[in-house]
Amino acid sequence: MCCILEVDVNGLETFMVDKIEKPVILFEVFQNIMASFSRGSEGFELMSRFCYNNGKVEINPHNVVLLNCVARFMEMYCNKAPSNQNFEERTENSLKGISYWSWSELLASLKQCQDLLPAKDSSILVQKIVDCITERLALPSVASSCTSSLDSSCYPCSSIDSVKSNGSHMAWWFEDLMFLEIDWLDKIVRAMVSKEHDHFAISRFLLYYQKSKSIGATVIEKRRILEGSISLLSLVDRDSSTISCKWLFELLCLGLRWKISIGHKEHLESLIGSRFDQATVDHLLIQSPWGKKYAYDVYVIIRIIKAFLHKGDELPVGQLKKVGHLIDSYIGEVAADLHVKPVTFEELISILPEAARDSHDSLYRALDIYVEVHQQLCPQERLRICDVLNHDKLSAGALGDLAYNANFPPKITVKALLILQHKLKNLVPGTRENVSDKIKRKRKLHNIRC
Repeated sequence: MCCILEVDVNGLETFMVDKIEKPVILFEVFQNIMASFSRGSEGFELMSRFCYNNGKVEINPHNVVLLNCVARFMEMYCNKAPSNQNFEERTENSLKGISYWSWSELLASLKQCQDLLPAKDSSILVQKIVDCITERLALPSVASSCTSSLDSSCYPCSSIDSVKSNGSHMAWWFEDLMFLEIDWLDKIVRAMVSKEHDHFAISRFLLYYQKSKSIGATVIEKRRILEGSISLLSLVDRDSSTISCKWLFELLCLGLRWKISIGHKEHLESLIGSRFDQATVDHLLIQSPWGKKYAYDVYVIIRIIKAFLHKGDELPVGQLKKVGHLIDSYIGEVAADLHVKPVTFEELISILPEAARDSHDSLYRALDIYVEVHQQLCPQERLRICDVLNHDKLSAGALGDLAYNANFPPKITVKALLILQHKLKNLVPGTRENVSDKIKRKRKLHNIRC
């Protein structure tokens, strides 16, 4: 009696398989619901052909991943079986000619890997495909069809063209890898880094990928894409030369809006801190979180400054002074904000080491604005904030203004007057008279106000 096995593959398609020989007459039906067979009807059909045709089945770049998955799922590997009947070994041996595959065939196999396997899969087949892909990416160019053989989208959006155009000679493959999900992108990029690919090209691609994949995505998807991109940027930007400060600040603003994890936020702040001397005041003016009354997010800038200072004594003096000038300009922008708390403002003005400033004139002007706006400061808060000033680094003009500034505590103004008198003694006669005249006018104005 011949037994026929009816195989239902995931409820999508049914196959009639002869349990003994080739199908003859249906006498008895056995049902086997293969709910856990995730390789679909195509995979089962190819496996059946392999079994019923004495191992004769066509293995090509477009089905090798699927067949290998089927072989591993069905445990179709036996050391005693002839090589032509050892399904898993057959699929792996077919990769011996992978170096002759076309670029579109490699992409097709990579897409099938993504569709069928988790990114953490470390099988021989996956590793060979990933290795061959990364080797091709190192070439100056390959005939690219923008994955026309795949059902994936190109992203000809004008808003992201600038990212690609900055490295157009190395960007031939950008569009071709846009079908990758973030976990498989991580696998490919890490393989590229291990093979010492150009980090500049990788970073440009990651920025392009992040911008492109975020178009039309949900907030959750955008957050996941951005977090994955940040992790990989941290991997390729070890010498702080592959990504501009502007791009990183843009990513930070997106991250704050999409609420990325604290760990990824710290990664991004560290990247910005490593090149903070390249920033401008406009970069620093990050809007406050929704629902907060203060205009700019001072807390983020304080964390970035700490990341910048992480090198300690290894920081070049030139970079330190440049950042000092930048922060003084930023303090001037936030000083007039009525909602910046005294403790926050105090941390901001005192966070830089003394060597960062040759002059405290800009800092004095910012403090003058802050104490003028924040009249509700208690004497202790006012003194702590104003005491940050280094009188020895104030010009004679600033000292003369400070000496009669009613917004500052008497301890600060008296000290300014004493240091000013000492400086006047050391000035040449003509200069001394000019400064003295300015101070007298300031004194008269002060008396009138009083």
